[in-house]
Amino acid sequence: MKPFFAIVVVYLCALLPVLSQADENALLFGRTISSQDIKAHISFLADDLVEGRETGERGQKIAGLYIKTQFIRMGLPGGVPESGDYFQRFYLNQSGVNEATISVGKKSFLFKEDFSYYGPGLPPSLSGDIVFGGYGLSGEGYNNLRHTDVKDKLVLVFAGNPTGTPEATRLLDQLRTWRSRGEAYKEAGAKAFMIILPDSVFNTVKRFAGRSSMSITGQPSVEMAGLYLSESMGNYLLGLAKAKPENLKKDLASSDKPAALEFKKAAFSLSAEVEASVKSGENVVAYLEGTDKKDELLVLTAHFDHIGVSRNGEVNNGADDDASGTSSIMEIAEAFALAAKAGHRPRRSMLFMLVSGEEKGLLGSEFYTDNPLYPLSSTVVDLNIDMVGRIDNKYENSPDSANYTYIIGSDRLSTQLHALSEEVNKTYSGLILDYKYNADNDPQRFYYRSDHYNFAKNGIPVIFYFSGTHKDYHKPTDDVEKINFEKTAKIARQVFYTAWEIANREERLVVDKPVER
Repeated sequence: MKPFFAIVVVYLCALLPVLSQADENALLFGRTISSQDIKAHISFLADDLVEGRETGERGQKIAGLYIKTQFIRMGLPGGVPESGDYFQRFYLNQSGVNEATISVGKKSFLFKEDFSYYGPGLPPSLSGDIVFGGYGLSGEGYNNLRHTDVKDKLVLVFAGNPTGTPEATRLLDQLRTWRSRGEAYKEAGAKAFMIILPDSVFNTVKRFAGRSSMSITGQPSVEMAGLYLSESMGNYLLGLAKAKPENLKKDLASSDKPAALEFKKAAFSLSAEVEASVKSGENVVAYLEGTDKKDELLVLTAHFDHIGVSRNGEVNNGADDDASGTSSIMEIAEAFALAAKAGHRPRRSMLFMLVSGEEKGLLGSEFYTDNPLYPLSSTVVDLNIDMVGRIDNKYENSPDSANYTYIIGSDRLSTQLHALSEEVNKTYSGLILDYKYNADNDPQRFYYRSDHYNFAKNGIPVIFYFSGTHKDYHKPTDDVEKINFEKTAKIARQVFYTAWEIANREERLVVDKPVER
């Protein structure tokens, strides 16, 4: 029997990869990833011709054909098994609300004036009993949900939290935080989750009311209605239960048990005129078969869709979001294709996948993981690139402004992956790997906000490469002339080297941490 210490040493050596020196072939083909080629790709994808690449629209189709053409030029076959197609097609329910009214007793409230919605949209009709759910929190230590029977109920909650501390600085992140609370209530069977917003916030939110939303065909379009209520509407409802908001919040600061309010006079009824249609989306996939470990697969992803044309006719070109990541994946794919032609085919197989539907809720990658082209059980890792072309506020005036990337998720499932990523960077790239957004309590929740997450929630190790947001995020000013092409190429090379090492190492990456959902 081996001594215990020796066993531990052997285990740790297997767990933590150490690269003694750079692989000359990796360096050779990594150098083919050029800032000039990345610029050429982004210049096409972020041109007005492509109309902002909104999923299901003409511009997204043009962008998809461009990516397919590039894969063909590289000599990479299509990634759909048997057919060899480059497109994994899916269909989406698109719905929007033209008009809606909520009646409570004898009083009526108007859509866009008194209430709005989030998520897939509104059902044509909705009625039921209202219950008060406090702040709608359901975490450990402070759990409003455990005290309330919400099945088939309309749950009314406050935005914010019992301590009164700010949750995030950006409105968009606050909205994500609030509506993410509704997921637990949906699972508990609630018919609606109604969030009372301060009027100052609601007045901003209502400007975006009525925009269409999408869900994958075959899923219920509205499993639970998510409503934003103006403060005045929320206070009116609470008044029907003879409750004052300030007293309720005071009680909630000392106890997670919401007051048992009786909304006896609140006969709630919603009616909505819903406009629905079906759109098609595509994931563009190219496949490179491996050698002796070809049954194991690496997936490299970025999303090529964006948010289309603004209501005033301005094109949201999305040069950074995510033409930068899409172009990086194409350059990485070409580097591997060149290596294969030169006799250096990777041991494991590789799927290069550019997804659409990300801006609609990570729908393209969700469709893939629900309908995988290759078994998820054989998928070793997903390396995802989203917004790597710009410099954020933290690094804007730093000497390292063109030499950093945020790393998200590398240690969430696999200690090995995180260690390998670090060693690859030391050996090949010398980037600053910043883990600011990898924290469990990251208020912006970036770990959950790009396509890698659909792989992670299925137990597949991931790394999300990111350079942070900026003032042009989701605006028509996210244009090609603002991209730092050499910085983008450096990050793409780091992804290439990481993929090279994972594809060619002897052992498959070990998953040694629990899956977060």
